[in-house]
Amino acid sequence: MSAFELADYLRTRLKSQKLTTTEAARRSGISRQTWHKLLRADISEARLSTLVKVAETLEAHPLSMLRIYFNENPLGRLSARVSRQSKNDKVDKKYVSGFIADVSYPDNSVVQIGEEFEKIWEVANLGTEPWVGWRLQCMDESQPANLAPLDGSVPIPETKPGEHVRLGVHFRAPAFPCNAISHWQCVDANGAVIFPKLSGLYCMVKVVDS
Repeated sequence: MSAFELADYLRTRLKSQKLTTTEAARRSGISRQTWHKLLRADISEARLSTLVKVAETLEAHPLSMLRIYFNENPLGRLSARVSRQSKNDKVDKKYVSGFIADVSYPDNSVVQIGEEFEKIWEVANLGTEPWVGWRLQCMDESQPANLAPLDGSVPIPETKPGEHVRLGVHFRAPAFPCNAISHWQCVDANGAVIFPKLSGLYCMVKVVDS
């Protein structure tokens, strides 16, 4: 784990968001003491739920923070952590997903107003059963600063245990400068979210005027 790299990242994000630790604590529901420990790298093991709340407060992709914190192959420590979480939450281990990489447009990539682009994620089936008949579903509420997907639901190819798959979504950026985000989850043929305990996939870009 790389608590020092995470501390550097948190300080940078707090500065860019112009947030004090007091305000960050208020928004996240996490104590100031915990924030100070994270910023001093004075923490032996941060809870997954804490890192997700911190990421949301700092408008960062939760999985980007996890990659910094674990500082390992995503199929190593991270996949093991996901498996442990599944066990603790009594989730069936037949279906476990692992994030591998942002293939295109990583967090805070710059796009032009109104630009159309394709975001691609790579994920892995870390469970024991194939993914069949699944789709990647947009979970956004209607907000002016949201990215507009050209299709709100895209099919996930059949993915066997241990296989990687790349998932792409075409977006149109808002018509004004802003920080825009879109949230996606895996759903089954009936539209039920498959991994409700996980944060899902995000596309987050900076929209600028040329």
